[in-house]
Amino acid sequence: MNVINAKWKPVPIDRKLFAEGLIGIEECTEYGQNEFNKKGSVETNLTVVDNGTVLKKKRKTEIQNQPKKKQKIQENDFRPSQNGNTSEIEETSVSSETKQCNLDAWSSFGFPSTILRAIGELGFSEPTAIQKLTLPPAILGRKDIVGAAETGSGKTLAFGLPILMGILRLKENQTESSLVKDDISDESDIEDSINETDLDLKKTVNLKPLYALILTPTRELAMQIKNHITAIAKYTGINVVVVVGGMAAVKQERILSKGPEIVVATPGRLWELIQQGNLHLSQIDNIRFLAIDETDRMLEKGHFQELNDLLERINLDKDKLKLRQNFVFSATLTLVHDLPNYLKNKGQIKSKKIANMTPEQKLKKIVDALGLNDPKIVDISEGKGTSETLTESRITCRIDEKDLYLFYFIKRHPGRTLVFCNSIGCVKRLTALLTLLNCHPLPLHASMQQRQRLKNIERFSSIENSILIATDVAARGLDIPQIDHVLHYQTPRTSENYVHRSGRTARASREGISVVFIEPTEIRRYIKLCRTLGKAEDMPIFPVQENILNAVKKMINLARELDKLQLQVKKANTEMGWLQKAADDMDVIVDDFSRKYDTKETQRYKKLLDFKKKQLASLLSMPIIPKGFSGKHPLYSSALGSFNEAKNNENALDLVKGAAPKNSQEKHKNRRLFKPKNREKQTGHPISYKLTNTKKGVEKNKKNRKNKR
Repeated sequence: MNVINAKWKPVPIDRKLFAEGLIGIEECTEYGQNEFNKKGSVETNLTVVDNGTVLKKKRKTEIQNQPKKKQKIQENDFRPSQNGNTSEIEETSVSSETKQCNLDAWSSFGFPSTILRAIGELGFSEPTAIQKLTLPPAILGRKDIVGAAETGSGKTLAFGLPILMGILRLKENQTESSLVKDDISDESDIEDSINETDLDLKKTVNLKPLYALILTPTRELAMQIKNHITAIAKYTGINVVVVVGGMAAVKQERILSKGPEIVVATPGRLWELIQQGNLHLSQIDNIRFLAIDETDRMLEKGHFQELNDLLERINLDKDKLKLRQNFVFSATLTLVHDLPNYLKNKGQIKSKKIANMTPEQKLKKIVDALGLNDPKIVDISEGKGTSETLTESRITCRIDEKDLYLFYFIKRHPGRTLVFCNSIGCVKRLTALLTLLNCHPLPLHASMQQRQRLKNIERFSSIENSILIATDVAARGLDIPQIDHVLHYQTPRTSENYVHRSGRTARASREGISVVFIEPTEIRRYIKLCRTLGKAEDMPIFPVQENILNAVKKMINLARELDKLQLQVKKANTEMGWLQKAADDMDVIVDDFSRKYDTKETQRYKKLLDFKKKQLASLLSMPIIPKGFSGKHPLYSSALGSFNEAKNNENALDLVKGAAPKNSQEKHKNRRLFKPKNREKQTGHPISYKLTNTKKGVEKNKKNRKNKR
């Protein structure tokens, strides 16, 4: 073994613990050991120790005499050098995918080749509108960013790229400062410093810093942001982890023990781990970057109390607050809606102030709550929040007809469809009903286990004509590719929810359609929604073929009967199981009593259930023929066919764009739900709305006519 160019570094020790004759101990920090193995390869062990942490691991390289083979370069081989540029290996190993993608539009921001290579592999040819406006002040000017843009506009990379650039700069400065300290350090300085250290400080020396924290309102959005930033940071060596509820806390603590630079989290689980004394999260006061996605939702009163506790802690030190860069993004950041009726009825002064809040006042409230210092405000949402490629439509019906129209839309217009409900009970009921109709829906709500939620999202995104029935848990931020239809089975309670729900489709310049199902009690909610979004006219009516719709009613009614029978059988089995369990605990024989529960009526229910299932299966397999069809034209009947035939289905988007009411019934349904009037002086809004198709509105119109006469 030959040691060449060895460098030795004194090891600080406490001389009181050793004999007086001991002079000192030195550690070999850099050495070269060449040893030929039997396979003909050279093993080079190069280690650089800095404060007890290994910066570069061992690796094997083949002898130059051997024939060269194309080798895949590992992710850890792409590390930025001290000056921020990449090594020679990176420059000579640019993939073909990167060459195909033009990265000239990204080069002006000063990204290193590690980030540019990942951008090229992801296929981002140029930055989006929000990215063009926010990246220069964030990267070059290090300003706080407040951004409002439509859904699907690329807000994740608008704050993810500046965070990665900032971390690379901080690491570069730390490596340069550590090299300077090593050059000027001597034995006397080490002896003076070692007297002030102890075992606890040695543990903190090995603790890797926490640079950035990203907060989101939902678990699924947190995992999505983590995946996006991980893909961009693929060749930078920066680690990103996610901390959310519904998953094993022990596993998340094990991930945090590795010292990731970026943590993406929901406020609840993050605050829980901080209170438990997690070592890595104890550095949350020293973070240099803070990003909050869907900020308007996060700061709503009564929703995320843990966020307020987090902000109080990290904003406590004003000096550290000045060093931190903040990012605030949302699609509805400047959208102001009216208060719910239950708050207006209280008549409190505070509620009046909130009701009269302007977009500027809402932004100022967010800026003050987060402690931002002269932020750069970028608003390209135009007060709407919805995409320009989104087509909006509505279906007005009775409450008992919603199931009918929903089933008609799903079967008549196949595609990846997302159905939104306002309650968990509605999600469960629709899931059971559509399962009986062989639609195979996937539920998603807050009461489900996190593993099942992620599994359903994965299935929904992988199956072409899949159906996801969800609450507003899936409304914000989820980027599921190629969602064709968004159906609001229940009218959203606020305009923000409508914007975020509809934003799941028509993303990244793709087209999509959003359809609102409106029953009479939801008309006022619909009018408030239109007023907030600045709509001067009704949404166009979604065209429906009445002859096919009438033929589908039998299926829906039969499926409802089946659902009730299943609940009755399940209830009877539950009661019988409870009685048997109680009897077993008491060691009592209940044969005589069990006959009262396991009666002929229960058996009749089961037989009726089997009969109804067969009847529904036969209806679903038969072609749907309009009422009054004589059967003289077989070609017409085969063209109409059943719902299961793809050739009979129509594109819902094209149907709405070229729709026109064909019969009197559709014309009757297409009448306006409200009349816009100019009452800006009285109401403060440029447009006010008046109901036209409700009983109260009709009675008022009659009284007004009588008074005029």
